[in-house]
Amino acid sequence: MTDPIINLEDISKKFTRQVVLDHVHLEIIPGDRIALIGQNGAGKTTMIRSILGQYNCEGNISVAGRQPRKDRVEVLQHIGFVPQHPPPIQMSVQELIKFSAKLNKNSEVQQIIQVAEDLGFEVNAHKRKPFLKLSGGMKQKLLIAMALAKNPTVLIMDEPAANLDPAGRKAFFLRLSKIHQQTTMILSSHRVDELLSLINRIIEMDYGKIVLDERTGKHSLSGKLLSCKVKVIDMTDPIKKMLDDWDFQENSEDLCYEGQIVDVDRLRFLNAISHFANHIRELNIT
Repeated sequence: MTDPIINLEDISKKFTRQVVLDHVHLEIIPGDRIALIGQNGAGKTTMIRSILGQYNCEGNISVAGRQPRKDRVEVLQHIGFVPQHPPPIQMSVQELIKFSAKLNKNSEVQQIIQVAEDLGFEVNAHKRKPFLKLSGGMKQKLLIAMALAKNPTVLIMDEPAANLDPAGRKAFFLRLSKIHQQTTMILSSHRVDELLSLINRIIEMDYGKIVLDERTGKHSLSGKLLSCKVKVIDMTDPIKKMLDDWDFQENSEDLCYEGQIVDVDRLRFLNAISHFANHIRELNIT
């Protein structure tokens, strides 16, 4: 049996009186490609930050046989990480790329630049700009490039495609599909459908617990896609944004939108659309 690359044993975490992680047990083996899903506040980001050694927790965590809090420098050499919210870095793009390459023994400046440009970020045109002044999409592309250029043992990304334009998303997922098979990936997302071709495991969290841990092959995943049609009474910006987030497209019928959701996403989608119940004329999921 393959030893886990990441092991969480009875992990609990509180912020003041709020339980954020509740006795979590999890083994992740080399080559696992995980979609980490769940509502906002489910504990996904806290679990990720605990794996990175950013938090003290009750229980035991090991990454590549080391403890993230005690051996943080060594652990982070194994991990490529993209946060959900870009940090307020003051360095210029050029300085940040050089710093990242120097910090990570497997990275090279030109390699980071190449990945960034593959994602649609023109480094030379923005090299003197402070990272802080870049658009959200540009920041995300550069952070992804720095993470991928490490050729990490473990790749952890928290909502990595959230700020990417359509061309950037396409290039990003194409790049992920070509990563070495033994690279372990944890991709936190509120969407499963865009990850289907990449993953072999779905982990869902709710109220600080793992409520679903399912290994799935491509054939079983393909059977979980559901067709959905939404007819609205009147369109508002919040409804439009929600439907856009789920990649719904308007069809030829007025105020009718169609898309696909994955079965495991059904409750999340229904919860999202329930906020606009007074504006929905018809909803069909088949």
